[in-house]
Parts: sequence; structure tokens; C-alpha cells
Amino acid sequence: MSSEAIRPSSLDGIKRLAKSIKLERGVQHAGALDYAAQAAGFQNFRHADNVLRTVPKQERPRPGYRIFLTSYWKERKGSASGRETLAISLSAPWSDLITSQQLQNQRALADFCAEGPDHLARKHLLSSQSEARSAVCAAARALNFMDATKLRPTKSYSRAFPAGSSKDPIPGRDHCSTWYDRETKRYLFVDEPYESAVASKAPERDAWAKRHGYTIIKAQWAGMYAPDIGSRLYLLADEAKGIPLAPIAASLDKLPPPIVESAWNGESAPMQPFFVSPGAIAKAEATKHKPKPPRKSNGQRNSVGYIQAFVGPQRRPKGRMPIEAHAEVGRLLKSVLAETYHRKGVYNRINAIRSELDEWTQCEYNHAELPNDRFFELYYRESDATYARSLNEAERSGHQASLLEAKTILISHYPDCSPLNSLLKKIDAAVKSLQMWGS
Repeated sequence: MSSEAIRPSSLDGIKRLAKSIKLERGVQHAGALDYAAQAAGFQNFRHADNVLRTVPKQERPRPGYRIFLTSYWKERKGSASGRETLAISLSAPWSDLITSQQLQNQRALADFCAEGPDHLARKHLLSSQSEARSAVCAAARALNFMDATKLRPTKSYSRAFPAGSSKDPIPGRDHCSTWYDRETKRYLFVDEPYESAVASKAPERDAWAKRHGYTIIKAQWAGMYAPDIGSRLYLLADEAKGIPLAPIAASLDKLPPPIVESAWNGESAPMQPFFVSPGAIAKAEATKHKPKPPRKSNGQRNSVGYIQAFVGPQRRPKGRMPIEAHAEVGRLLKSVLAETYHRKGVYNRINAIRSELDEWTQCEYNHAELPNDRFFELYYRESDATYARSLNEAERSGHQASLLEAKTILISHYPDCSPLNSLLKKIDAAVKSLQMWGS
């Protein structure tokens, strides 16, 4: 059997596979260990060793589809930073359980985005390691809930309320969410109050359910919100029109205890290099063997990654624009900002553009090349705004010309790439907003 078909689930299995890979491919032993660990669903052998040595055998992820959840963090005061990545196992790929757009419908997943077929990562930095771990664990609990129930989160809250109205909510409700079944198009309501806070309201809750024809079931599984500090999960649904609750509760109660920060068994690592999952690596490898369409010049090769404070990983054009060009673009943008405060379609876009160019400048030049006094003058410290609520045609045309000139400067100094093109689209949208201001 080829080593490519083997998927080990233990350290010993990884080591045995590494020996086969070493003989088959003629690679060094360390490289063979990393290849074998990736076949098992880990980033490398060190990651596999960290996880499999520290997690009791009975608590190790169940066979299935491995997914990695990542959150980056950086202290607001201080220089400490890092990455927290947790691997969990699901019965299906995450994309079969929820779409990228639907991530926004669940509080714990709203800031996560797809970084690979087996990887979800937070888009924004958190301010401590503890916050990052907590966010990853909350996302894992939400995915475990979806995997067990096959329900999807929705913002159509009224669909789960009695008579479609939230005017008479269940007493003591807290940390609520709404879910639906794609096949039956039915809904249920998940309530996750703190047990101590809702205990005295049990008679009121029972009376509410009887009045509206609802069923309430408390799951044995502690839930998604904050099971480590006392929240508990209740399922509510219309007896006639809602999702039957008993099968849902039974599926949840088969889950292991909710994943919480205090039992962290993920990987803690430096912020860089950014985590790349085995699935993303495999996808990239597979792409190499596919016929390639004509290459465009605005690919990743013309941009580089950087960390934006309190935002996270970003990309900017490769190379740098002369300081004089930055100063000229800044002058043009500030002249527009000074007179368009009340035209938000212009002001907000140009303000975002200068903020991004300000970040690029910080990456392109050090303090010796660009002292703070001059740096701060490039894109900020504009003259006082006029707060004009309207501009005549000549003034609008002048600002359009300024923006188009700024666009020309940017194109002439930066390589064609996605970060630049995103910036240019904002300029085009601002120009269009100026054109329509007087119409």
C-alpha cells in the first residue's frame, strides 16, 4: 500500500509512516516526520507531538473531518503576541455544516472566516492569550452543536417566536439564538441563561410554554455560551410547527463535555509565521498539477503580508512608494476630506484610503528614513474641515480631478495586486459619489 493512503491516529503510527515515507521519497527523517504528521491532520510533527502527548487517549478527537480554529492576539500594553490554534473533529467538513455567509449568524463564529477547507481563523486580533483561547473554544462549541444537530444559525428570530412576535419572551431568557432545519424549514429557539439566575423562574417558564403551546427541554450537554461558568442550554420550539426537540436533545447529549479554555489542549505559538492548515497545503499542492489559466499580474507575488495593530493579518503591495509621492497623494486626499465631511460616500471612503496608506507607509519606511514629525504630516493634520453641505459643480469637478491624480500616482509606483486594486476601487466609488452629489 502506498504511504499516501495511510492516515495515522497516534504518535507511533506517525513515526511508522515516516519510516515508509523516508524510504519511498528519499527525504530526511525530520521531513518525513512532518509529512506523516500532515497526513494525520496536523501542521507538522511538533504540532502532533504537542497534541497527542498532552491529551488523554479517551479525549482525543474522534475519527472524522479535522478542522483547525485559529485566533491571533497581541497585548494592547506590552509586546506579547501569539497564535492559538485548536484542532477538533467533525462528522463532515465545516462547509457542509454552515456557509461562509452564515458564520455571521452565530455570535461565536461571526468574526471567523475561511482560511482553507479545514481552517477557520478570526479576522481581528484579540488583546490577550486568554481571550484568543476563549474565542476559539466558543467557536468549537458552536461547531459541535451544528455537527450534532445538523441545524444552521439564522437571524430570522421571529420565526421561532410565538405568533412570530418577540413581545412576550420567555421569562429569564439570556444569550439566545435561533436555528433552522434546511430540510423541514422548521425552527427552534436556544436559550442559554445562567442556571443560578433562571432557577427561580421555572414555574413562570413552564406557564409561558403552556400558554403558547411550546415545548422546553433542558439538554444534559451544558451548551455553547459559557458552560464553564454556569450557563445551561434549553431548547424551545412550537409543539405543532417547530422542530421536534427530543431527537435534538438526544444528539447533543451524546457529545463529550463542551470545550472550554481551562482545559486548553490546542497549540500556542508565535504570531508569525501564520498558521497554514494541512488542507490548505494539500489544496495548494493539488493546484500545482491542474492546468493553469493565464496568470494575472495582481497575484500574491506582488503583495506581502503584515500585521495591523488590533486588526490582524493584512496584505500590502510589494515594494514602496517614494516619500514625496506619499506626500503628494496625502495632500490630494486631505484637500478632498476638508470639504466633503457631509458627503459620507466620499468622506468615509477617502478616510479609509488614507488610513490604509498610512499603514503601508509605516511598513515601507523606518524611523530613520521617515521621522515621526514628517510621517504624521503625510496623511493626517489636514486643514480644518469646511463642513460644507453642498459643493458647486466646479468644486466637485476639482475634487474628482484630485482623486484621479492620486489614483495615477498610486498606479505608477505600486505593482498591480489585490490590495492596490481594492484601494483603487474605493477611489472610483468616491469619484462616482462626487458626480452624483448635485444630482
